[in-house]
Amino acid sequence: MSKIDSANRMEQIPPRKLGDTWEGWSGEIEENNGDLATSPWYFLSFYGLAVLILHGVAWLLWFLAEPRLAEIGVWLKKTVFAGGIAVLGTMDLGLLLIVATVITGQNFVPYYKGKHIALSPLLPAIVKIGTAVGLSKDRISNSLLQVGNRITAANIGRVQSNELLILLPRCLTKVMRDAVNELAGRYGVVAYVCSGGQQARQLLAEKKPKGVIAVACERDLMAGVQDVGAAIPVIAIANKRPEGPCRNTHIDMLEMENAFRTFLGERPIDRTGEQLELVK
Repeated sequence: MSKIDSANRMEQIPPRKLGDTWEGWSGEIEENNGDLATSPWYFLSFYGLAVLILHGVAWLLWFLAEPRLAEIGVWLKKTVFAGGIAVLGTMDLGLLLIVATVITGQNFVPYYKGKHIALSPLLPAIVKIGTAVGLSKDRISNSLLQVGNRITAANIGRVQSNELLILLPRCLTKVMRDAVNELAGRYGVVAYVCSGGQQARQLLAEKKPKGVIAVACERDLMAGVQDVGAAIPVIAIANKRPEGPCRNTHIDMLEMENAFRTFLGERPIDRTGEQLELVK
């Protein structure tokens, strides 16, 4: 997608304030003191269950409709059957390719360059399955965003430091903002604190970045990646909220540094500072 297309896409997004997804929050501290980091395998498991349920529904519909289709004509029966198999097979293959990408870090899903997984039509069903087994919507979102980050990392090419945009929320502690700015300076990148979705959109249109690292809560990140729809590659980093949302939040600085390194084509590092094997 061209820079012009990306800018046009940003202009079409309706205004939205960062943090407005928490309107009506009653003030209680979230589970695990606001650290909702959740394995990507939760989302992928729920995704698989949703696909399995669709298989069951499809076969039930076929069982009910097959006699009537046969009465109308064998050609129609065969056409509907082949079409159903093709649709279900495509969904199965898509899930397998996503899983392969998450496991290996290699790009098995090039078609996701223009579409974030948060736009999946199965998302409402996945959320229902996850909440039914006791996982909060925010944890499901965190798991989904980790899947999306791995797909993004597998799809992107190397970008220059001046082509990378860092978007931070106002709720980060001053110490945390200073740490991010210091880290960004080491990599030759500039970080911006956004007071709202409109300001973030203006920065995207003005800077025309080839990559974005966005920090926010899961709700704002989900809204943001759904707004952008992969017009620009985004790595989403969920903040941690020990005092509740929108107040003195912080992030894992190793996660942030490895997001820098992913976009800049450098190997990720572990907590000892050692470089990890690059599997792309």
